[in-house]
Order: sequence, then structure tokens, then C-alpha cells
Amino acid sequence: MPRRLGRRGRGFVLGDFLTASLLLLLKEKPSHGYELVQRLFESKFYNFRHDPGVIYNILRKLEINGFITYDLEEGDGPFRKVYKITKEGEKYLMLIKSEIESLSEQLENFLDEFYKMEES
Repeated sequence: MPRRLGRRGRGFVLGDFLTASLLLLLKEKPSHGYELVQRLFESKFYNFRHDPGVIYNILRKLEINGFITYDLEEGDGPFRKVYKITKEGEKYLMLIKSEIESLSEQLENFLDEFYKMEES
């Protein structure tokens, strides 16, 4: 089972969703950091704004934990890291996906109860 990046037993939090979003984008297509930030902010599923430094810190943690790796790509300027997801990263993404599904069900149940109460 993949290691968790955060504290154990804390449940799903927004940081997990940012991590999952980055992994999902990298599963779709390897990207360098700036491109990944742009793709994240343009995505339909993630509408929170972060300082890009937050995203680069998560990328560094993902790399340290073996969930992503990178190749160096030559460009007009200095070499760029082009990140890609690893097999361990895909396992971690599936773990977070399961937590998102569970949270989604809980949120739907909450809203159902809320609307029932509103109707009374």
C-alpha cells in the first residue's frame, strides 16, 4: 500500500485533492511545472487558487515519496523537469480516488438530509 503524504487517520482533506489533481493530470500527460500549474488552473475539476510555490512543494513531496519522477528536457533556457507519474503514484491516486468517492457519498447524504429538513 502506498505511503500517505500527510498525517495518518486524518481523513480526506483539501491537500489530498490537490495532490490527486496533480497526479491525475500527470497520468493524463507528463508535464513540466509551469505547464502543470496552468493545466490545473484551467481544469474543470479544480477551481481553487494557490501560490505556485505550494504546488511545487507538493511535487517535491510526491517525488521524494516515489509517486512521480522526472526527465530533464532541454529548452530555450535551462533544463526543465518534465514530471510523470510512477506505478506507486498511480496506486496512491487510486487510494485518494476511493476517499473522494466516499466523501462524495457522504456529501450527497448530507444534502439529502438538509433538503428534507428544508421541506418540513
